Amino acid sequence: MVYLFFVLTVALLLLSWKYILRLEPAGIFAALWVSFAVFTLLLQNYIDLNFEGCVFIITGVIFFVAGTIFCDYFYQPTPSDVKLQLKKEWVTPLLLILLIGAMVNPIYSIILHGFSLRALLDMREVLEMNKGIAEDRYAGAEAHDLVNQFFLIFSYAAPVIGGLCFRLVNKWNKVLCVLTLIPCTFIALTQSLKMGMIASFILFFASYIVSSYTYGLTIKIKWKVILRFTLVIAGFFFTLFISMVLRTGEINQKTILEISEKFISYAIGHMHNVDVWFTTYIPTDLTWGSKTFLGISNVLGIEERVQGIYHEFHNVGKNGFYGISNTFTIFRPLVEDFGEVGAMIAMFVMGGISNMSLKSVVAHRSTILNQVVLVAIFAYLMWSFSASFYAYTTYLAMFALVFVLFHLLQTKVPQC
Repeated sequence: MVYLFFVLTVALLLLSWKYILRLEPAGIFAALWVSFAVFTLLLQNYIDLNFEGCVFIITGVIFFVAGTIFCDYFYQPTPSDVKLQLKKEWVTPLLLILLIGAMVNPIYSIILHGFSLRALLDMREVLEMNKGIAEDRYAGAEAHDLVNQFFLIFSYAAPVIGGLCFRLVNKWNKVLCVLTLIPCTFIALTQSLKMGMIASFILFFASYIVSSYTYGLTIKIKWKVILRFTLVIAGFFFTLFISMVLRTGEINQKTILEISEKFISYAIGHMHNVDVWFTTYIPTDLTWGSKTFLGISNVLGIEERVQGIYHEFHNVGKNGFYGISNTFTIFRPLVEDFGEVGAMIAMFVMGGISNMSLKSVVAHRSTILNQVVLVAIFAYLMWSFSASFYAYTTYLAMFALVFVLFHLLQTKVPQC
């Protein structure tokens, strides 16, 4: 089974190579899972695996790429005689409004949990704040209200707008665009909500790519770009590491070693979890999308979303390595929704839809709608190692807000 997993990974890389170079949805998706596959193969002596679930995952990604290839041959939209133009005079006020709204959430949340803002000036109180809020969240006793939830939407909408505008504005506004990542990073450092920070970076990057395709801006892979990207990734992981350390409520050598082990669990723990689940689950009645779109079915009362989505925690390690994980990727809800064959069909269809949206953006057909669809698809794919991005009502509400903001920020003008 290991050899089949390796062969399928190589086949996936070969099939998706041109999409990877063009940073298309299929390319981003394939590159992400090829990376996970490589880590899995390198660390297989320390991760408990039988590889059946791993093979299913890579097969699903191949079906997504196949859907993209199919669409490449059969969908060629005629270019529109109009294109989008950014209303640059709207950028500064809109970014400032989003930043202010986004910062309301973490500050209000700190107060709701009974902490003073002066606690931010004392490291011991910051540690206590992280630990206390994290414990409340996982105990189901998190303090929140509609006002707090409303402004949380701004925290995620801000990086989408920042990513869209980054390549089209002056240096001052570029700074504002980057600052849109601060609210969720601040939340991670004060409330140990690390997944929110990861989501904000994903949304910024997704919108950056969509903007590049919309406005015909090539993404050139130069050494300067690679260096900047490396520094951003290093800063991202350092912040994530600090957030995880602060969550424990203490800083010492033992804590740092434990957090280092958790990084490995987060890197490939989902491979073990899907592997175990896929080989032991008992098929039940299909839920037809309510697991994948849990953010909607939860509101409608069809399903109930719990903190972390799954309460099943697995020890992913062996041979002296110990790590706990409860992430099951996008593939578990897809199988629960549509069955194993249906999950492959869903991957194929999504691959086709992503390519159709991309081609429509390039051809300036229903551009704003397809921009939002593309950002949503990129986010779903880049979040696929954890769970369905659409399992969170806040993210879905954010996409609705982004659709409105994209209309405010852009206007149609005739093609030259």
